[in-house]
Amino acid sequence: MKVPQLTQMAANYETKLARMIEQMADQIVEGAQRRVYQNLKGRRRHSPLAESIRRAHDPDGGIRVFTDKPYARYVEFGTIAQSARPFLTPATEEVKVTFANIKTPQID
Repeated sequence: MKVPQLTQMAANYETKLARMIEQMADQIVEGAQRRVYQNLKGRRRHSPLAESIRRAHDPDGGIRVFTDKPYARYVEFGTIAQSARPFLTPATEEVKVTFANIKTPQID
């Protein structure tokens, strides 16, 4: 194989990997939002916490899933007065299992 072909293959794999990571981040966001809504008491269809969960690109090239609600950590991990209602950790674990089962392409 020639060097330009390898360079193009590497660029293609890098693009595919970036797209896969974005899709995983989207799955984490969707899973976390779904869990927040499932944990709501009553039949409310509005949750500032769920609506605040999103993904963003970091300047260093990474992607992070986050919420800007300061009380999110108390929901996720609980307090002395409130039991934990995890939403982000289970969503991440679910996607991690999916990612672990992906077959990697063979490079000839």
